[in-house]
Amino acid sequence: MTKLVKIATFLYHDVSDDPTESGFQRQSALAYKQTREVFSSHLDRIASAGFTPGLVTDVNFRRPGKHVLITFDDGGKGALHAAEELNRRGWKGHFFITTSLLGSRTFLDVSATRYLHNCGHVIGSHSHTHPDIFRAQSFEQMVEEWRVSCDLLSNVLGAEILTGSVPGGDVSRRVFRSADAAGMKFLFTSDAYLNPRKQGDCWILGRVCPKAEAPLPYVQKLAEFRGWRKELARGRMKTALKTAFSPLYRIYVRHALQ
Repeated sequence: MTKLVKIATFLYHDVSDDPTESGFQRQSALAYKQTREVFSSHLDRIASAGFTPGLVTDVNFRRPGKHVLITFDDGGKGALHAAEELNRRGWKGHFFITTSLLGSRTFLDVSATRYLHNCGHVIGSHSHTHPDIFRAQSFEQMVEEWRVSCDLLSNVLGAEILTGSVPGGDVSRRVFRSADAAGMKFLFTSDAYLNPRKQGDCWILGRVCPKAEAPLPYVQKLAEFRGWRKELARGRMKTALKTAFSPLYRIYVRHALQ
């Protein structure tokens, strides 16, 4: 871990006024869907914190400083609405694609993915098939998920894919090693920490995921690099419960994420 640089990364999913038009349609996904108005309000609060969101590829990890990043998981069609808001502000974001879903009804297609790339946003992997408990996969399966996804995106964009995010949010040291083994240079988690750490040649970055009902002052507080310890403690408590009740958690995932 390096304490030289602090990176406040925001994690979003679908941005759409119609939840049925973008992303996963299971009940558990609804809490992570933002209307365009709410998302715009979040961006206004991030702007009020005084930082301009940039790209992870532009960060000097060896130099002291603070950076704000914005990311989007899954690759739902609402990414186009999100990009419109970012483009209007002259901001850049990171869009992580579940490549097995490219071109399906509520997800981006090849043309839309190229459009985001041409706008200057980073396109990365969210795995190929989105295993809901990613850390439960074998090491070989994890590496294959990353490699297949990155190869597909590379063929679509004509560019090397070096960035990804972990589907489902469940991580382990083996997950980090798999990303490094697949040649990735930046991997985003769903754990709320500011100081990136390194696994081999891959930087591991934390994120915070403000839901639609999150108070706007708190969104701004997070963009001001405050409140992250509270979010991390909350996340660690959830992880401890998942570990302690692993069989029950697997049953929950199997049913809740259908």
